[in-house]
Amino acid sequence: MASKDPMELLLKKIMEQLGVKEEYENINKVSKNKDCCKTNLTPAQILVIAALLGGVLEVDSIRIDKEQEVAIFLTGSLKRPKAKTQLEQIMDQIGCLPFDQVMKGLLGRY
Repeated sequence: MASKDPMELLLKKIMEQLGVKEEYENINKVSKNKDCCKTNLTPAQILVIAALLGGVLEVDSIRIDKEQEVAIFLTGSLKRPKAKTQLEQIMDQIGCLPFDQVMKGLLGRY
């Protein structure tokens, strides 16, 4: 049965854009089948978890201060990487080769 809750609809849309919709739906099915206790996660916490699972956010650093407070710094971008052109793909392939091999390959073709 489809949910009418706006937060649920927004969360489904975000999960779909992050590429983790199937995992989210599987978690929902399991949690609805089991009569388990509900967590008190805020929407912001759910989004951070989804972004970590979807690979949008990565842990940049972890800081522990003298009061033993932990700070975790996350970095990421919401921009989707653009598709590489054929020239960029070729340059990626030959970029790690030694210069003499590249020149021999170029001169050998002509």
